[in-house]
Amino acid sequence: MGERISLGKLHGYLLGKISQIRAVSQEMEEIQVGFNSKYVEWKTEHDATLERLVEMVLARMEEVGPELKGRIEERVVEERRLVDERRQELRDTLIPRAQTEADDLIKEGRSVVGFVREENPRLNEREEQLKAKWAKLEGELTALNERIRKLSGCLGVVFNFFKIGTLDRQRQRVIGQMHEVRSQLRDVRQEWQETRQVADDEEDLLQARWQERVREIAQMQGELDYLDDESKREGLVLRRATRHVLDDLKESIPCPADDVKAELDAMVALNIQTDATQKVLGAVSGLIALLGGVIEGMNRFDQSVTGLIAEQRMHSAHLGRLDIDVPDDVEAFHEQWEGLAQKVRDDGQLCETPTEFLAVVLPEFEDKLSEAGIKGSFESLGRALTAATRRWR
Repeated sequence: MGERISLGKLHGYLLGKISQIRAVSQEMEEIQVGFNSKYVEWKTEHDATLERLVEMVLARMEEVGPELKGRIEERVVEERRLVDERRQELRDTLIPRAQTEADDLIKEGRSVVGFVREENPRLNEREEQLKAKWAKLEGELTALNERIRKLSGCLGVVFNFFKIGTLDRQRQRVIGQMHEVRSQLRDVRQEWQETRQVADDEEDLLQARWQERVREIAQMQGELDYLDDESKREGLVLRRATRHVLDDLKESIPCPADDVKAELDAMVALNIQTDATQKVLGAVSGLIALLGGVIEGMNRFDQSVTGLIAEQRMHSAHLGRLDIDVPDDVEAFHEQWEGLAQKVRDDGQLCETPTEFLAVVLPEFEDKLSEAGIKGSFESLGRALTAATRRWR
């Protein structure tokens, strides 16, 4: 059995280990940055070398030797099948589907225009009705104002007080109705502006989508026309086959032409480098995610511990001191973090040689950070904490 410690010391222990795990993760992230940089550098050189070598081999196919030529001819069969599938897909599926989508976009655009045309007469009629109502109310208001003016002359206000009051109330009602009509006119005009704006925006979007489909159709039709030309198609098949074979070379291959042989050997080295770097980047990303998962698990466990500490303080009169026996396998698991961080620091130069990194560093990480080891550590610590809390009952 490992060391017996208090809840407070366990909290400190967990925080310390979380800090160590983060340090390992940060070192791995630096390695990831280094490999990313190297991958970009090697991939650029790889692609340039591949392009140059493809042209060289195609131009000197009879000089490259029977083994390389045989591999290319073997690959030609598969590439011809893939190209024929592409031709059929373009002709039977992709172009017709894109054309249908383009036609549907035109129909949708016409529908938008039709909707606006339908809305225009309706809103225009509504506006004319409101304008006519406004004119009528305006006439009524003018007449009422004139009658009030005549009744208000000299001593007319005294003798026609009640008539003027009635007319003024009528006048206020007319003014209120005119305010309502003006508000309705404003709403109708606003609705028309919004309808027109929405329609314009929708038309612009549909037009952009239609133009994109038309461009796609033109590109695909151009590709189909190219593939329908037997001479061009066979040239493409041979080029694709050559590229595939050269990009897949992982070991030296015999070649009677010394200059071509030198380029082939360089291609092999670059293929190995780029493939290994891709594997390293994937593995490092996986390890960083794994370390993040361990940190998250440790944080959650520490939250349980801090909860127990708070409970112990709250009920100190009734709960005794709680000590936890940290299991040996937990201590052994968490003793590895400083060593792993140092391992990555010491072997950081292996970014230059991804194959060595794969062979030396990653196997050690995968061994020490196995699923069984991580799971076992958390389960052991959980059992220890559960056993300790039973003493409170």
